[in-house]
Amino acid sequence: MKKIILMALLTAGSAYSQEHVFNVQRYCVDELPFKNGECDISGNEYSFVFLDTQKNDVVFFFTDMKLVYKIVNSMVYSPDPDYMLYTLENKRGQVEMRVNKKNTKMEFLYPNNHIYLTVGKSTKL
Repeated sequence: MKKIILMALLTAGSAYSQEHVFNVQRYCVDELPFKNGECDISGNEYSFVFLDTQKNDVVFFFTDMKLVYKIVNSMVYSPDPDYMLYTLENKRGQVEMRVNKKNTKMEFLYPNNHIYLTVGKSTKL
């Protein structure tokens, strides 16, 4: 019984550390040369985005990859105020991430590809 309670506490503690969990319902990858609205690769494989603005962390589980970033800047996206723009950074460099205010669309804008995500309702922990 003690093990079950300990496991529940550890699980709850790790889940609590994330502010938002986004379940990716569909992804679209547009690769160079960019074609607005077209997908070179698309699908609905196992993918999640964990966004923790308090710790300035973003973890993106994209199919079989785990991408970890620090948020270095965030602001309202000036061309479209319905989006928040985040500048993310890791060892490989910087990337921009946009999230709409409804939390239904996310975009990761890399130099060589853009990943567009349709996400389910955010789980706020």
